[in-house]
Amino acid sequence: MPETLLNGTPEPAQTVVQPNQTITGGEQQTNPPPQTAPFDFKTMLGDAGEFSANWREGLPEGIRGERCLDNIKNIGALANSYVHAQRAIGANKVALPNENSTEEDWAAFYKACGRPDGENDYTTDGVKLPEGITLDADKVNEFRKFAFANGFNQKMFNAALAFDVERVQRQSAEAEAAAQVEYNETLTKLKTDETSGELRRQYGNDFATMDAVIKQCNKAMQTFGLTEVAAKAGLLNNYQFIRAMAGIGASMSESRIKGNDAPHLTSDPDARLNEILGNMNDPYYNKEHPMHEARVREVTSILTAKANASKK
Repeated sequence: MPETLLNGTPEPAQTVVQPNQTITGGEQQTNPPPQTAPFDFKTMLGDAGEFSANWREGLPEGIRGERCLDNIKNIGALANSYVHAQRAIGANKVALPNENSTEEDWAAFYKACGRPDGENDYTTDGVKLPEGITLDADKVNEFRKFAFANGFNQKMFNAALAFDVERVQRQSAEAEAAAQVEYNETLTKLKTDETSGELRRQYGNDFATMDAVIKQCNKAMQTFGLTEVAAKAGLLNNYQFIRAMAGIGASMSESRIKGNDAPHLTSDPDARLNEILGNMNDPYYNKEHPMHEARVREVTSILTAKANASKK
């Protein structure tokens, strides 16, 4: 029951007005919320099937702003987009491997990316070789093993092999150019020596021309079988080596080669020659080294002894 005041008069009841309610003539009424006019889908399409400018307003709000809809201008474009999406869904798929994937997972991924069934299935037909370049069969087989282990498809195999061929060709060209530069520098130094008379004073008049220098060098190398050794050691264009061989060749007269005063051969003269001549830091190549003359005498002694032994 309502409370009563001290004078006994009951307190009038209070009326609480709720939102969207009005009081009319003592009665409580509710105002309905504002209504949004429904989208008229009939306005979405033109007579030729093209979409109107505001056609996205008829789509659910969550996808209206998707950028993939920017190029959808008509019913045909929408149908094409749907068909392509369905085809993609039905295409073969493979999971991308990660650090937890097994060898089988990786094998399935490589297979899906086009790796052949076996390493011997890679072919070299698609690699164009420069003129004069041939492939080493053993090295190609090694590369097949590497390519298969790392999931190469045929296209990747061709690209990597072509790159390696180009790299080798470039290195070969650079090595030839460097050898030619070294050869030219060596000739210049030898000519300087000849002009100054140093070689002539040391080895006699056999060094009157540059042809004689090279001839004497070749004579020494051929006599003692050093041509192949020098080639493998990269010494055929080396100034110090050519000069030394030329000096030895000039000193090799028939009387000295056939004489009985030649020193005895060491137990392994070839190994000792390789040890000395194959080391560009040996005193043999350094005129300022205190052991230089002794080393030159040792080399000359070994070569002379070998020559005498070969004549017997």
